[in-house]
Amino acid sequence: MFDSAKNSNDSKPRIKDIAKLAGVSPGTVDRVIHERGHVADDKRKKIEAIIKQQNYQPNPVARSLALKNELRIVACIPAFERGEYWHYIYTGIEKARKEMSAYKVMIDYIFFNQFDKNSFLNAAQAVLTTQPSAVIFAPVFIEESMQFARKMERKKIPFVLIDSNLEDVNSITYYGQHSRKSGYLVAKLLFDRLPEKTTILLTHSLRRGTQGSNQAVNREKGFMAYVEEQGLHKKYNLVRLDLHADNKEESHRNFQAIIRRNPRISGAVIFSSRVHRLLQIFEQLEVKGVRVIGYDELPRNVKALKNQEVAYLIAQRPEMQGYLCVKDLCKELIFRQKVHRVNYIPVDILTKENVDEYIQFNQRLNKQ
Repeated sequence: MFDSAKNSNDSKPRIKDIAKLAGVSPGTVDRVIHERGHVADDKRKKIEAIIKQQNYQPNPVARSLALKNELRIVACIPAFERGEYWHYIYTGIEKARKEMSAYKVMIDYIFFNQFDKNSFLNAAQAVLTTQPSAVIFAPVFIEESMQFARKMERKKIPFVLIDSNLEDVNSITYYGQHSRKSGYLVAKLLFDRLPEKTTILLTHSLRRGTQGSNQAVNREKGFMAYVEEQGLHKKYNLVRLDLHADNKEESHRNFQAIIRRNPRISGAVIFSSRVHRLLQIFEQLEVKGVRVIGYDELPRNVKALKNQEVAYLIAQRPEMQGYLCVKDLCKELIFRQKVHRVNYIPVDILTKENVDEYIQFNQRLNKQ
């Protein structure tokens, strides 16, 4: 009898060894491993038991060659310009695609406007029309994303979530920050030694008529959890400021009105990567001396950090998010390896003192 424990790494169990133990043909074992063709239940169970007992691992190259068609993934993510947050997500996805191309992995993109629900709905419908093997998508709009996820579940299309999570959906995996913990941490950093009886701006970048992205909403919930826990709502004046992506003039007017009512602004947080937009308004209205915290090491944000216009940036390794989403899809669908359902990216705190080393290190990692 074949015993994997007695074999070296160069003598791993093979399909013909599994077949001999099960008393079936190698072709029958192959059909069970690659889930194609009919095999009687009693034979399938016996083969699966032996595979588990012998710790048989399919050859990934052989498995990819056995696939009838390529694994065609559709990435449904926000449109971007070079140097923006979603550009780095895309870069990570592309790195993984190139690595997995030998395994018949193809990736198509369907982009949407992250400030427009209708744009997302149209993109989601386009994804379903293409009948993909699997989907990577960013659940920017909560209700619409839930509907999209349910449709994919009914159609048995495997999918992964990136950047922000959805509860109670059957995604293969999720990569992104723990949004509420991130917001909680930002509050701890922001309120440290700020003078009481001053105004704190809670800033969102959104399109008129929307409440903000899933990620930003959850970050604010975490922020407010710290505020309530510490009783800070009694010591500070918290004011919401909306920066409208489709109307900069209105954003400017809103901020002017807030300044007139609240001249003592000591702190501000923006729950997205667009802290540079907030700083532009500060400069136009000659608002100074405000402790500002934002998200993501985009070039314009890093410049502001080094100029001490921003106290901290919260980074979340977008390239790694994109890269690992693709790799986990391949592990699950090609190599039949189970992956973790929820994967939180570390909450990295960047200052002017550590930002250069952080970026350089990540760049080296992404080139490997």
